[in-house]
Amino acid sequence: MPTKPAPRTSQPSAHPVRDAADALLRAAKECCHQHDRLALLNKVHADDTEFSAAWDVAEICEGQLAAQTARYEETAQLGRGAEPEELWKSANALWMACREYVRRHSAGNEAASRRKRHGAAELSEITMDYELELSARIAVKQAINAYAVFRPDAS
Repeated sequence: MPTKPAPRTSQPSAHPVRDAADALLRAAKECCHQHDRLALLNKVHADDTEFSAAWDVAEICEGQLAAQTARYEETAQLGRGAEPEELWKSANALWMACREYVRRHSAGNEAASRRKRHGAAELSEITMDYELELSARIAVKQAINAYAVFRPDAS
């Protein structure tokens, strides 16, 4: 197994908002990719070991998406005007979609884990939470595509 590389020292950026949005884009793309992978593994009835490992990777990507969403929110406070208006709007749309997805994902996990037994009403609530999460993931994919128009080299 390869060893983890030493931490890099990064130089201050002339475009911190754009760089944070680019990092958010990459985290969102990877998160969506891993969930698409889970869907494929489920469809082909992959064994439990492979599915469990893929689930672990998807959860890591969820954490990274949440972290990059928070990073963008902090960095974007540098304000409007730091980047061209179209890029600013597209980056903010990506951030809002990712923020909603992270919120929906957390709500779905919480709803499923807070009950030991699931009756029909609870299963209906959990199903609704997961459908809202899926809808939020579709919005993230749309925001990814919109942002990529302005930053095709970001990914």
